[in-house]
Amino acid sequence: MARHLTPSIDYIRKLYAAQDSLLASIDESLLRLNIPIHIGAEEGKLLQMLITLHRAEKIVEIGTLAGYSTIWMARALPPGGHIYTVNKDPAHIAMASHFFDQSEVRDSITMLEGDAHAVLPQLSSEAPFDMIFIDADKISYNDYLDWAEKNVRPMGLIVADNTLLHGTMGLDLPPQNIAPATWHNMRRFNERLADHEKYFTTMIATQEGLTVAIKLF
Repeated sequence: MARHLTPSIDYIRKLYAAQDSLLASIDESLLRLNIPIHIGAEEGKLLQMLITLHRAEKIVEIGTLAGYSTIWMARALPPGGHIYTVNKDPAHIAMASHFFDQSEVRDSITMLEGDAHAVLPQLSSEAPFDMIFIDADKISYNDYLDWAEKNVRPMGLIVADNTLLHGTMGLDLPPQNIAPATWHNMRRFNERLADHEKYFTTMIATQEGLTVAIKLF
């Protein structure tokens, strides 16, 4: 879902998360295509802070889109760090490849093409990972969490975007504009990460909800 630029968000972005020309060009390209659904710059900076604080070196991203969040994260990696990003839409693959080729961190990025359900098992041989960032089809978040539980290291990070599901998670029942299965699956995803014996978790109240969990097992 598109982020709405408010005066407060605009202030935060200008002060702490200014885009360079490459990130701005990705943003502008998606706006022209009417698909401005990537994370905001302030969230990109937050991901960089999490990577830096956690000293994450190996990251999996599910949902590349045009590579905006990928580049934010890759720029926070230490020398020798790497991010594997999963992308299944041919048009998005072409866009992301174009922007990755222009980036100074292109050698730190591997884009894996195909549906995440098929691609993730292939990545298991590279486990353990320090962090996973989930920002793809919402109905599959629990599937991706199943994989993360097996392949993210103890004390590793599990981060997921859109976990307020357009602001509907506080409702008692799914609204008419949200598929019930998607709504219930996101509810289940959030409830799983609320298990204090397995995770140390909070949800950051961004416009769409950004869940950050430390895997304790």
